[in-house]
Amino acid sequence: MANTLSSWLVPVLLIVGCVALAMNILNAKKVNRSLVENVEKAQADLMVAMDTSQDCTKELEMKSADMQAKDQQLASLTANVNTLTDEKNQIQEQVNQLQQQLDQANSEKDKLTNELEAAKAPKKEAPKEEPPK
Repeated sequence: MANTLSSWLVPVLLIVGCVALAMNILNAKKVNRSLVENVEKAQADLMVAMDTSQDCTKELEMKSADMQAKDQQLASLTANVNTLTDEKNQIQEQVNQLQQQLDQANSEKDKLTNELEAAKAPKKEAPKEEPPK
């Protein structure tokens, strides 16, 4: 009986081993397929991320160029404002000087007008002294 048992035991163990190996192979194939799908998905996500990154970089460059142009325009406008403010201040100084001159001329005119009116006004004649006889 030991002979029969040992003659059956080896083939049964070999069959169990082969089934275990076959199941292991099938499981490994399933895991490999899953890993391949994950790798493909990761590569697709990476491509999308790279495209998005390139789009963002291009947009950033455009915005930077626009910002530089606006900075230059702002600097130019600031310079223009400063120039116009200086011109306004100079013109205001000239207006003030001319107003002073006008006020002075009006004052002199009023003074001369008063003197002229005083000179035209009839003077009270002082009593004439008669010459001694």
